[in-house]
Amino acid sequence: MKKNKVTIEPFDDIRIIGINSTLVDYKLAYYFNTELSFNFTRLDDILLDDQHPYAFFYYNAGENRNVYNLVSLKYQGQPCVKLKPQMDYLFIIRNHITDDRLEQLIKNIRSIRQVTYAYIMNLEKIPVLDVLLERIEMHENG
Repeated sequence: MKKNKVTIEPFDDIRIIGINSTLVDYKLAYYFNTELSFNFTRLDDILLDDQHPYAFFYYNAGENRNVYNLVSLKYQGQPCVKLKPQMDYLFIIRNHITDDRLEQLIKNIRSIRQVTYAYIMNLEKIPVLDVLLERIEMHENG
C-alpha cells in the first residue's frame, strides 16, 4: 500500500531579496522609508552567528498585508555567512506579493545610488538561508 506524504515548506510565502550596498544599516533603512514608502523601525539586534549582533529592522504593512524585515549580514565588516555573490543585507517579504510588485520593488531598490545590486534569492539553492530565517523568525516572535 502506497502512502501519500504531504510535505510543507517551513517558509512558504516568503521572498528574499539579497542586497549588496555600501550604506550602513540605518541609512539603508532610511532610504527604504523615504524613497520606497516603508516604515521600518529598528528592533533589538539579532544574533545570527551566536556571537555578534546584527542590525534588524521590522515593518508590518497591516492586517492581510506584507511583513518586511531588513537584516544586516555584516558585523564590523565581516559577513556572518558566506554567500556567492556576497550579500550585505537580506530584505525579507512575508505573505503573498505579486510578481509585478516584486519586480517593481527590486527596480526601486536598485535605484538607490549606493546599492550595488539586488536580486531574488532562491531558498532551495541556498540552504543556509533556512537557518537564518529560523533565527529571524524566533527573534521577531521572541
